[in-house]
Amino acid sequence: MMSPYRMIALDIDGTLLNSKKEVSRETLNAVRRAADAGKTIVYCTGRAVSELEEFYSLLPEIHWAVYASGAGLYDIQKRQTFSLHGVPRAYADEILVLAKTKDIMPQIVVGDRDVIQASHMERLDHFHMEIYRPLYERAMTLVPDVYAFAENCREDFLKINLYHADALERVRTREQLDHLPLEKAYSEVSSLECSALGINKGSGLLRLCEALGVPPEACVAVGDADNDMPMIRAVGLGVAMGNAADHVKAAADRVVSDMDHDGCAEAILLAL
Repeated sequence: MMSPYRMIALDIDGTLLNSKKEVSRETLNAVRRAADAGKTIVYCTGRAVSELEEFYSLLPEIHWAVYASGAGLYDIQKRQTFSLHGVPRAYADEILVLAKTKDIMPQIVVGDRDVIQASHMERLDHFHMEIYRPLYERAMTLVPDVYAFAENCREDFLKINLYHADALERVRTREQLDHLPLEKAYSEVSSLECSALGINKGSGLLRLCEALGVPPEACVAVGDADNDMPMIRAVGLGVAMGNAADHVKAAADRVVSDMDHDGCAEAILLAL
């Protein structure tokens, strides 16, 4: 029987990548099999465009990305962003005013750049992000003062990540920002993601489906984190990784093996 699925949307961290931040041989082979079968494979990630470059030569079969947790779409072949949705500036200012009073590393996604404060590179372990050091060294735009950058920047902020040293303080920050009409989601160990209201991986994936003429019911979405739940719920087949939390698994139609046992490859093959 011919598969009804035409598109496969993959989260990156915790899904496409294993715990060593590598794409396994089995997953590479599954991506190639799916591409050979005519499937459209896309990244659906919280990462910024600058954080995707390491995959272009490794996975040339993937031509599209939903990035910044749905705030932007990206044509990889043309190196072109489109369909951008930024955080209203008044809300962004309020987020950063609060962050400045706390032990937080803000990360601001602006168009095709990802901005952090240079001094925070020395404290990545403090914010539970040391495993990303090689990526940050390659991809981040470093500024002397991230708050001064934000004050002077005239571009839309597609997403603001607030990295905390303590998970309980992350909950407190979310409570302090509850009055703002924004999308808020936990990711990684310590991050609180803030995006424009209605903007998430699910809404971004639906915009890409519309742009490419793919019905949502003909799409498979695979993820592991809270910010993956909207896309898992938005498509014909939502798949949770085995390393996902129980509530993420409950939102999915299928659960596969974890990121260190080729769960992503298993999920991709469901679409064939």
